[in-house]
Amino acid sequence: MSPADRQSGALLIAAAAMAGSAVVLLAPDALIGIAVLPAVAAAGLLLWGAVRGSRPAVLTILFLAIFMLDAMFRMRDWADKGVDFQVLLKIGAWALMVFVTAVHWQRWLAHVLTPTNIPWVLFLGWLLFTATVSPMPEYSAISAISICAYVLFCAYLFAEFERGDIFAVMVLAITLFCAVSIIVYFAVPEFGRFVYWLNEQLYVSWRLSGIAGTANTMGRLAAFGLILIILYAAEFRRLHWAFVPVCAVIQGAALIMTNSRTSIAMVVVLWAAVYLFQWRKLYLIPLLVSLGLIAAFIVLPGGDETLKMASRSGSADEITSVTGRAAIWAAVPIIIEGHSLTGYGYASSILVLPQHKGLIGYEVSHAHNLVLQLLLTTGWIGVVLFCLSMLVVGLRAAALGERTVLVMLAYVLLNGITESSAFCTLANVCSLAFAVAVTLPPERSPA
Repeated sequence: MSPADRQSGALLIAAAAMAGSAVVLLAPDALIGIAVLPAVAAAGLLLWGAVRGSRPAVLTILFLAIFMLDAMFRMRDWADKGVDFQVLLKIGAWALMVFVTAVHWQRWLAHVLTPTNIPWVLFLGWLLFTATVSPMPEYSAISAISICAYVLFCAYLFAEFERGDIFAVMVLAITLFCAVSIIVYFAVPEFGRFVYWLNEQLYVSWRLSGIAGTANTMGRLAAFGLILIILYAAEFRRLHWAFVPVCAVIQGAALIMTNSRTSIAMVVVLWAAVYLFQWRKLYLIPLLVSLGLIAAFIVLPGGDETLKMASRSGSADEITSVTGRAAIWAAVPIIIEGHSLTGYGYASSILVLPQHKGLIGYEVSHAHNLVLQLLLTTGWIGVVLFCLSMLVVGLRAAALGERTVLVMLAYVLLNGITESSAFCTLANVCSLAFAVAVTLPPERSPA
């Protein structure tokens, strides 16, 4: 190591220590402040290594970024968007990603600036622009920047490293996240389990929410890890024979414990689709359709009784109203009148929708549908740019036979049917799936 390298490293660590001191001043009452200085010193070392192109350093940043993606270390009201220690940790992770990506811009920029990528580049730019019209522009800007951070970091990763290594790190981070969540589920039930209010009384359910905050978020994360496992099981087995079974068991247990029906169904559907593409046994499609028709004939005559059995609450209304989402979907087109082009600003639904509680019937923070959420927060321009991005990327993937991209797009869209998915507020696992889909280059053919 040259003296210049040592000097640069010392400067980076000193800068990290100064940043850590600032964090302590911003959140002096947080217990996490005790570990701030060592943490930022370690972050300085990681940054130093990543700037120099160190593979372990870059992949460590990726591991931390995935683990922090949906992590929550304390409970807070959904309307509380103030900056606390867990938000500062996430901002620190995004800053690391953005800085490393910017330093290595020559390695990935040419891969991004292609005609087929123009729609999603414009879409991300539009998210940033709409933050300026949001009633809470600072939060909207941070939320939009978090999306851009993961997209650009993925562009750099896929330009520099093998996809198998990248996805293995993602699976490891998700597995640790699920393992910690299961431990918290038993150790601290009030935090690790889904809680809800009924008749002004707080109930702790049996559903796993872990350190993701909600059971549905936990389910989406576990489902994403399981989908990566089925896509790259052969590559993962080369790392170690136990990698696939251990990760699959932990993530599968977490998914089942969430009782997130959408995530469970999505894993089944996407796993079946992957096998159909892989085996090319197209005769299985009529079989699956036939099984679906048989199930429909069994379910439909049962009427309300069957729906009650399928619902968590025991009420048929939960299914027929899509768990109350129908009222939200009907209200959004009315609410957007007068803001149809730009919407109310990215990530603004947490402020806008509660103001229309009388129209919806209850208080809600997002539109529970991806397209309606984008319509509400980014207007028709955002919706058109998003749809165009998905269409162009999907057609390119279909033409090149890139199944990973198609599965990632399907993951985003399937989640988006009943949830606001990738573009609600801060980046989440659905945002990561979008980032992978739009930045993943065609798989290199063997030499």
